[in-house]
Amino acid sequence: MNNTFSLFSRQRMLALAFVATLGLGACDVTDLSPRNQLSETAIFTDPARVALAVNGVYNAAQSGFYDPLNGTALAVRGYPFGAASMALGDARGEDVSDMAGFFGLVFQNQITPAAPNLVNIWSNCYSVINQANVTIAGVRQAAASGIISAADAAVYEGELRFLRALSHHELVINFSRPYTDNNGSNPGVPYRDVPVNTIAGVEAARSQGRGTVAEVYTKMLADLDFAETNLPNTRTITGATSPSVTRATKGAAIALKQRLRLHQGEWALAVTEGNKLITGTTTFTSPIGGYALAATQRAAFPGGTAVSAENIFSVENSAQDNPGVNGAVANVFGSSATPANGGINGRALLAVSPGLYNAPFFTCNDLRRTQMMQQDGVRTAYVLRKYTDAATSSDFAPIIRYAEVILNQAEALARTGTNNTLALSLLNAVRNRSVTTAADQYAPGSLAGAALVRAILNERRIEFVGEGKRWGDISRLSPDATFGPGGVPAKYNGQVSGQVTLARYACNNPGALATPSVSAVPYSNFLFLWPIPAIEVANNPVLAAQQNPGY
Repeated sequence: MNNTFSLFSRQRMLALAFVATLGLGACDVTDLSPRNQLSETAIFTDPARVALAVNGVYNAAQSGFYDPLNGTALAVRGYPFGAASMALGDARGEDVSDMAGFFGLVFQNQITPAAPNLVNIWSNCYSVINQANVTIAGVRQAAASGIISAADAAVYEGELRFLRALSHHELVINFSRPYTDNNGSNPGVPYRDVPVNTIAGVEAARSQGRGTVAEVYTKMLADLDFAETNLPNTRTITGATSPSVTRATKGAAIALKQRLRLHQGEWALAVTEGNKLITGTTTFTSPIGGYALAATQRAAFPGGTAVSAENIFSVENSAQDNPGVNGAVANVFGSSATPANGGINGRALLAVSPGLYNAPFFTCNDLRRTQMMQQDGVRTAYVLRKYTDAATSSDFAPIIRYAEVILNQAEALARTGTNNTLALSLLNAVRNRSVTTAADQYAPGSLAGAALVRAILNERRIEFVGEGKRWGDISRLSPDATFGPGGVPAKYNGQVSGQVTLARYACNNPGALATPSVSAVPYSNFLFLWPIPAIEVANNPVLAAQQNPGY
């Protein structure tokens, strides 16, 4: 992916015009024919431009914009999926510590309807969605006119519907109660599946309500069914030596469906999706896409733009196009020490929490501790080594790894109780590549029922820290009386004296921890959810009447 779509920025202008109607800027949304821009008619009458238009939706998913001053200082911070979803997904949870106050409002559960992080997640997700919708319409028009083949149009639309579903899911887990709370009957988020590129479209969007969580899931799953049917198993780029992981594939669509089924608590349906991507009983590979676990987690994160067979879908970053020093994953999570002192010149904005580091389920010789974490060297904390390129910020943003598919399947099987043997084998496939000491491994037949589910959930916390998945798990699990955290757990704040020091990091020693300075938020508390942004409700009276309680 590159920024060549800026040459054909009609769709981005339209998407930003829509955002402006929600209060993000001072653009005149009635100006639907900006000067010096190619019209949609021109874009979708040329196959190369159609390809660039599709590429531009990926660019929107990667780059987005960050607007801390409500329209006066736009910058790229990797919203929503170039980096921001990972940083915020972890900052909402308890397994990282905020070391510089950079994520203070999110980390400390002090969000308001005007808080920049939530405003930008909302606005950028809907920007991706609208660009996808405009491009879907253009692709269909190009196919009907014979500009592109029906087969190419189906692939393009599959990609766009994958990105549309991914964006809606990011919205629904942050702004709505989980599906497992009352079977999806709570208010969802507006599911936008038509272009907002006319005055009539703008007005319709400004009066669209939330619907229900169940309705959002039904539409996401329909989008992903289409994507699965029409996308190829692998994607290639001319001159590349390995398949591309930055364009949607059949495997990515299936894996995202499996994730959604897990969020629904539809365990058997999650297993059905996982079965499409998993063969084997002790060593697992995918018949679609050839995915497999890397030998170690270090090998799964080779650094920069390199990829492994474990990577199913990532958002591309490069030295020329990235979230920058304030947002790139290597800067957010990586060591702030110099390379000469073992660091990468990152910023260590989010460190590994002492709470996770000291957890009894995180064994002392786990390679994810010894190979993938390190003392920062500047801040008094341990940080991650998953991302390595703080100099040019080229680390891809991992959205779906095969390790997630394996652990999703393990949990779904353990929840159904139909095959505890296979569920434990799946868990061990991920765990034992890092837990190599026999005494620390789970022997076959040693776990079943609730103990097996708990072990899988604990494993997710270790395996995915720094990848933004913690909030999704907190959200979907909170209504669960047996396994749920019951809301947002208490946290250790690196901005508070004595909370996060090297002395607090002690393997398997919770007694070394301080009292958390950020209090837990019960699931019943209104702060569990983000509010619909003030700029949205100010322009949409329907949503104004459907604001989350407490805001």
